[in-house]
Amino acid sequence: MRLHYRLIFIFLIGYCSTHHLTAQTKTLAERLGYSKDAKLLIIHADDLGVSHSENMASIKGLEESPVNSASIMVPCPWFPEIATYAKKNKTMDLGLHLTLNSEWKHYKWAGVTSKDSIASLLNEDGYFYASVDSLINHANPSEVSLELRNQVKRAYAFDIDVTHLDTHMGAVIWTPELLEAYIKTGQEFQLPVLLDKDMKLLKHTSVAKLLTRQDVILDRILTAEPKDFDNGMELYYSQVIENLQPGVNCLLIHLAYDNAEMKAVTEGHKYWGSDWRQADFDFFTSKKAKELLNKHHIVLITWRQLRDEITRGEK
Repeated sequence: MRLHYRLIFIFLIGYCSTHHLTAQTKTLAERLGYSKDAKLLIIHADDLGVSHSENMASIKGLEESPVNSASIMVPCPWFPEIATYAKKNKTMDLGLHLTLNSEWKHYKWAGVTSKDSIASLLNEDGYFYASVDSLINHANPSEVSLELRNQVKRAYAFDIDVTHLDTHMGAVIWTPELLEAYIKTGQEFQLPVLLDKDMKLLKHTSVAKLLTRQDVILDRILTAEPKDFDNGMELYYSQVIENLQPGVNCLLIHLAYDNAEMKAVTEGHKYWGSDWRQADFDFFTSKKAKELLNKHHIVLITWRQLRDEITRGEK
C-alpha cells in the first residue's frame, strides 16, 4: 500500500512539474488562447493629443478602418479633446504615449509635473528637449519616473480607461535606468508596456530582474522608416501585411490630415510630417488594407486583451 501511494505521489510530482514547464514555455499567442502559428496584429496609431488634425484622423481610423488601437500624449495641447472622446468611448483601445520630448520646430510642450520637480527634463526655454540624445544626457531617472507616473495619473483623472503604455520617440528604452522607470510605471498601474524581444536592454541585469510573467514582451514591433516613406507607404504596408510572421506583432502608424494645421505643426520635418501621416491614413482607410488583412489571415488583437488576460489576468 505504501508503494502504491508513493508511486501516485511520484506521478503527481512529475505531472505538476511537466504542466508547470509547459505553462512557462507557451508563447504569448498561446497564452492569449491562439495557436502559436497564428499571425496576430495590433494596428496602433501614435500621437493622439498632439493636434486636432491628429485626433480627428485617428478617431476616423479607429471607427472606420482596421486600425484598432491608439495612444494619447497627455502633455500635449489637444489632450483634453481626445480625453473627452476616450471618456465617452470606453470600448476603444486607448493607451498612453508617454512623452518626454517635444520635437517640432515651433510647436512645444512641457510635462504635467511642476517644472521645479522635473528640471532635468526641460531645456532653457522650459520645454521638453527636442531630441532623445539631449534627454538622455540631462535626465535624472527619478524625475523621469515622477513625470511618467503623473502622466498616467492625469489620464485617470480624465476618466480614461488606459489599456497600455508606450513611449514617444522611444525615449525611455535607451538606458537601463530609463527603461526601469518605464517598466516600473507599467507594473505600478498594472498596465502592459510596449516591449519586444529585440530590445537588447531587456537582458541587462537590473532590467531582467524586474520582469515577471505579467509583463508583455511582443514578438516584434513594426514601423515605417524614412526609406519606406521615400519608396511609398502603400508598398511598405502591403509588404508588412504580406510578410507578417506568426506571433504577436504591433504595427506603429501615425494618422493625421495633411492640412494647414498639421503642416504648421510639422514644419521643417521631411519625415513623420503632415504628408507622411496622410499617407498612413490613406492606406489604412483603403479597401486594399482590409483585403490584404483578410487574404493573409491576419487576426487583429488589442492591448486591452493583453492587459486583461496577461498583465491583470495571470497570477
